[in-house]
Formats: sequence, structure tokens, C-alpha cells
Amino acid sequence: MRREERKKRTREEIIRQAIELFKQKGYHHVTVEEIASACGIAKGTFFNYFARKEQVLLHMANSYLPLMNQLVERSRGMAPKERVLHLLRDLLAIYFQYGELLSLTLAETIRAAIETKDESANLQGLEKALAGMLSEAKEAGTLAARWESERMAAVIAAVFFHTLIGGVSTLTEKELGRQVERQLDIVWEGIHHV
Repeated sequence: MRREERKKRTREEIIRQAIELFKQKGYHHVTVEEIASACGIAKGTFFNYFARKEQVLLHMANSYLPLMNQLVERSRGMAPKERVLHLLRDLLAIYFQYGELLSLTLAETIRAAIETKDESANLQGLEKALAGMLSEAKEAGTLAARWESERMAAVIAAVFFHTLIGGVSTLTEKELGRQVERQLDIVWEGIHHV
């Protein structure tokens, strides 16, 4: 158990130091050697935990999954569409709070999904959270939709990420929030029927 605990602490230290260096110097200006040095480990030890520095970003994105559950719970009791919008706005606020780092994380998430042909845990986490919210609304009778919750969630998540990618470098958080809301209006008309 001691060995496993030591490995866990080393992994956490690599992540912590890498993120700190990314914030200080910018992601592209940090090398694996610098991360290893900041942790007091050999470069080879870094590679025992991560195949490349980009994987630290993916780990960071995946670490937000427990927060996703908290955000979903905070919106409980709202109308279905408002609940979805509330979640997306909360995610947008987090994205803007951490700016460049999360922008790089998003890019790496997409790149990894393309290369491995497998969705990352953070993309799946958003889809799962949305599907859960939509299923609850359907079961409660507050959402009349003929589509499966998972399919609707995948479309909403795709539109959210597309909007985020298209506007993050040129729009303010408030402007992007309005754009997300307009995009959700369009999607909602397609999934909700009376």
C-alpha cells in the first residue's frame, strides 16, 4: 500500500507542478524536463505516469467531473431548458476563469478524441450529466421529447463545444453566454415538442 500511495503522490505532484508551470510560462514554453525538475524526479519517471505532457491536460480536464455533479445538483428544481442552460453557463464561467489553460485542454481533448477515436472522459461526463437531466425531466413529465436522452445530450454537448471553439478567442464570457443560449434555443425547438 505504501508503494501505491507514493505513486499516487508522485502523480499528483507532477500534475500540480505542470499546471503551475503552464500558468507561469504558457503551456508551449514548458518542457517535460522542467516539469520533472520542479517535481524533483527524473525525466524518465515523468514518462512512467504520462506518455507526453499533453496527457497532463487531459487529466486536468477529467478532474472536473466531480464538479460537474455539483453543478447538476445546483440546478435541480429548474425547468429542463433552464437547467441545461444553467449548467452550460457554469461550465462557461469555469472555462473563462482558467482561460488559456482550459483552451489548451479543450484542444487536446478534441485532438485525443480524433487520434484514439474514443471520447475523453470529460466529453462523456458532460453528455452523461445532460442525459441524466433530460431523463429526469422526461420521467417527471416536464420534457416532452421523442428522442433518447443520450442522443439529445450528445447534440447539446456538440453544439456547446462548437460554440465554445468558435467564439472563445473573440467574444467575452457574456457574449459567448448569449450565443450558447441562442444555440440552445435552436436545438431545444428540435427536441422538445408539445
